[in-house]
Amino acid sequence: MFRFLCKSLVLGCSNRANLSVHELHCFLENPSILSCLRHISSVNTDDIKEHSFTVSYLMNKCGFSLKSALEVSKQVHFETPDKPDTVLAVFKNYGFSKSHILNLVTRRPTVLLSKPNTTLLPKLEFFQSKGFSSPDHVKIISSYPRILMCSLENQLVPAFDFLENLLQSDASVIKAIKRYPGILYINVESMARVVDVLRDNGVPKKNIALLIRSKPSIMISNLENFKNLIQKVALMGFRPSKSQFVCAIMVLMSLSRSTWEKKFAVYRRWGLSEEEILTAFVKFPMFMRISAEKIAGSMDLFVNKLGWESSYIAKNPTFSSYSLEQRLIPRALVLQFLVSKGLVEKSFRSLAFFNTPEDKFRQMFIDHHAESTQILRFYEEKLNLSSVVNSSTF
Repeated sequence: MFRFLCKSLVLGCSNRANLSVHELHCFLENPSILSCLRHISSVNTDDIKEHSFTVSYLMNKCGFSLKSALEVSKQVHFETPDKPDTVLAVFKNYGFSKSHILNLVTRRPTVLLSKPNTTLLPKLEFFQSKGFSSPDHVKIISSYPRILMCSLENQLVPAFDFLENLLQSDASVIKAIKRYPGILYINVESMARVVDVLRDNGVPKKNIALLIRSKPSIMISNLENFKNLIQKVALMGFRPSKSQFVCAIMVLMSLSRSTWEKKFAVYRRWGLSEEEILTAFVKFPMFMRISAEKIAGSMDLFVNKLGWESSYIAKNPTFSSYSLEQRLIPRALVLQFLVSKGLVEKSFRSLAFFNTPEDKFRQMFIDHHAESTQILRFYEEKLNLSSVVNSSTF
């Protein structure tokens, strides 16, 4: 049986009628082939013979491995290359590479049996007409091929129009779709219900648009869970009329309960009370968005290295939005340098020292000192060092 499978598959993947003894021996001794065949050894011989053309086509034209081709052949079957060749030609003409096609067919094998003129071309042309770049629509469709199975008139056009009315421009809709392409196959009625919940709770249209642009997957929310989340955000002290309200929704939707509690515990280890943490969150929701590791690193920098009170950080939570390596550490080292030279009091506390844009920071805290050249050289050395460390980390 094992050798019969080998022979059948080789014949299905080759244009030659026969293999030499040496070629067959090499085939049988190939570890990857043996591994695949062990995996499929339970497959019926007649099924292998029946699907041999499909398997061969998937491997040669789409780039599938033997194992993957056999799995996919259970979902799609053809005996001639005519239809799949036409489908692949359409994708290639619209900029799909072999890797994109492999990804697309893996996710939706039946796309190879599509009718190009009625199923594929109108949708590809629709994406182009709305301003999607070629790389964008290729990435979206190859990752979310279910879009191609949706009705253009009954789903894709109404979904795009609904979002355009909400976000007020094609460019904003394209950005939202790039963030979460699955939004295109959510029916308009479901999206409208989510928007209505926000409106009924006093969230203005501009902030609803902000939420959808930033987190379009919100549209697939369970309605009851979403209502409970909105109520929770309101009870925390967020005002629905403010942009922080939808920012808090985004943060809370992205965090599991255990992750929230883990970050809460890190802040508490640095002496912050529950009330201080929640107050900081209401003032700046991203305070709870950063990783537990960055929280610990930032608090260590300010409390241990600079000697600032943790309560000061909680009252000025925007510190947490800046890069530890590229902003906070280099400027903290400059501050330590200024203190060591007696140019700044050790009791100095200033949010501006860290949140001021680069050019103004140099003007405000470096240029007016007599030792400005030395300070600037020191600062730039720390910036360069941080860049090297950061790039090697990632």
